Amino acid sequence: QMSTSLLVLDDVDQLCSGGTGYSSVMIATLRALLRTPPASTATAKAGGNSKSKRGGGKALQVLATTSRSDAACSVLNTLFEETVVVPLLSNSASLNKLFADGLYPGSAKNIDAMADTIIHRLGSVGCKTAIRLAERAIATADAIAGDCSEEELEEAQVAALGEILDDLAGDEVTAEKICEVY
Repeated sequence: QMSTSLLVLDDVDQLCSGGTGYSSVMIATLRALLRTPPASTATAKAGGNSKSKRGGGKALQVLATTSRSDAACSVLNTLFEETVVVPLLSNSASLNKLFADGLYPGSAKNIDAMADTIIHRLGSVGCKTAIRLAERAIATADAIAGDCSEEELEEAQVAALGEILDDLAGDEVTAEKICEVY
């Protein structure tokens, strides 16, 4: 009964994946969803006289996200009216802003140190990845540190982030070795 609805499809590329490429069934389903106009707000009256409940029609807005630039710029790009590519964050100030706006208030004890660590280790990073890394570091430090001082928790969060980034680098090396083509 709402005049405007919002549907968020997070990681739409994963929703549409199918083996070695995109599932034609999922792409066709998404295309049909996006191209089908929402139901009218008119109510049918006996005798064929319809009266509109509201002044305007219904609208469905769909926001989709992906972390894969190839998905945003190829198959999925043709489905949506507009594609916005968000650049990678490449300096501490932009990560500070992201953390200040995107993390639960007060959860990160030193966003400056966390932002500096990520930029120093990765160079540039996507928004979702940066938030995920910071949240994992916060949760890990909270689980390990237990009942400690603010300073100890701050140190534990930055240390946990460093370990997570070490694991990330190791995972990338392992993936490259596994995926080598001979």
